[in-house]
Amino acid sequence: MTEEQINELKMIAQQKRDENRKKIVSLRISNETLEKAKKFGRGYTGILSRLLDIAIDDPDMLKKCI
Repeated sequence: MTEEQINELKMIAQQKRDENRKKIVSLRISNETLEKAKKFGRGYTGILSRLLDIAIDDPDMLKKCI
């Protein structure tokens, strides 16, 4: 593999990482919700993130929240 091919693969890999990078936001949630989430243990923020990803695409859920 040539140096040029390696550099091209590096660039592609970096672009993929940039596309998949998650943004950090701050949200206000109730104490009750936070306590429930923490019961899942390590990774509870990932669960909350995936929950929000799913809920934002659910029209019924959005109607309940607006």
